[in-house]
Amino acid sequence: MASSGNGEVETVLGDGVPVGSPEVAVLNSKLEGLSLGGSDPPTSAEGLDDSAQPLKIPSSQRSADYQKLIQYGLDEKVAAKLDDVYNTGKLIHSDLDERALDALKEFPVEGALAVLKQFLDSNLEHVSNKSAYLCGVMKTYRQKLRSGQPVNSHLLHNFGKGPDEEKIRAVLERTGYALDVTTGQRKYGGPPPNWEGYPPGLGCEVFCGKIPKDLYEDELIPLFEQCGTIWDLRLMMDASSGLNRGYAFVTFTNKEGAQEAVKQLNDYEVRKGKKIGVTISYNNHRLFVGNIPKNRDEQELYDEFSKHAPGLKEVIIYNSPDDRKKNRGFCFLEYESHKAASLAKRRLGTSRVKVWGSDIIVDWADPQEEPGKITIKKPELLEHNEERWFLVRCQLSRKSTTWF
Repeated sequence: MASSGNGEVETVLGDGVPVGSPEVAVLNSKLEGLSLGGSDPPTSAEGLDDSAQPLKIPSSQRSADYQKLIQYGLDEKVAAKLDDVYNTGKLIHSDLDERALDALKEFPVEGALAVLKQFLDSNLEHVSNKSAYLCGVMKTYRQKLRSGQPVNSHLLHNFGKGPDEEKIRAVLERTGYALDVTTGQRKYGGPPPNWEGYPPGLGCEVFCGKIPKDLYEDELIPLFEQCGTIWDLRLMMDASSGLNRGYAFVTFTNKEGAQEAVKQLNDYEVRKGKKIGVTISYNNHRLFVGNIPKNRDEQELYDEFSKHAPGLKEVIIYNSPDDRKKNRGFCFLEYESHKAASLAKRRLGTSRVKVWGSDIIVDWADPQEEPGKITIKKPELLEHNEERWFLVRCQLSRKSTTWF
């Protein structure tokens, strides 16, 4: 369940699309007319692979959970397939929340059966939130449909070679860390075993890029733990391929570990001809927003942007040198956490959001200087540089709609 920001609660599917919305209705109509492996659109689930179909068990012999699913409003075939999943022991009814059940209820039958088959075929050993994982699989299904990729009963299969589970288990047993897997990332640790105290602060995290896409924790952990004690390692995953996205974030328990990782591992040849890049990563709490109306003040901007995402702490604007009552057409939004800023960036960055009728430009603000480093700039010089950067961004946005 998700809050809409005005106190109402709505059910959402995947990346924030409300169940029952016009977008889901369009999804249903597209699926009804798509060929699932044949030349003609199927009129039932017969176009699916046989393994996606539920077992032929009379409803009277189904479990009590099956009856609960029917009462909840799920299609009989979808309820039967989900009951088959329950019977494997990979999932129990209490694992699924209303969000997942509502999403399944809104999905077309063919799509729901394909999603449940993929879920059943997935390795769920390290999945702690199976309801969220199932919603992630549905999100991937929808994204593939949008992109025009073939929609088959096996469309969500992970074609890439996954991690060596025996090696992963060996790392977990040796270190005592936990591994939590979602469709979007694999998170190792956070916190480490027997950790006491606060989470690591600014400067303790590194970004690791150019990772071979078939490389996993069993190769990354031994490298980074040589540099210091790992708080957590988050390997970003591509749900449609089962491979990683080529980058990860590693947080150490102190700054020294992060600095040592940059020193030892930046440009390190992790495989023959494959060098990774490692640099300090700062959790940014601030967004840059351009193309705002120049006649709005801080309070008006705060009230407007607070409607779209929680956690906004401050709005920063610069006055126009020609008219001190007007802003310069851009502002900075300071949020209480990187997570809050990231959510705001996703929501504000969609074409559906307009601010007083204007199409805004949203991007991460430039990283601020680390506390302790003193940089002296004249206020007028600072404002001039910010305005210059705003103009550069506007020029870029005219050339490409995806640059940010």
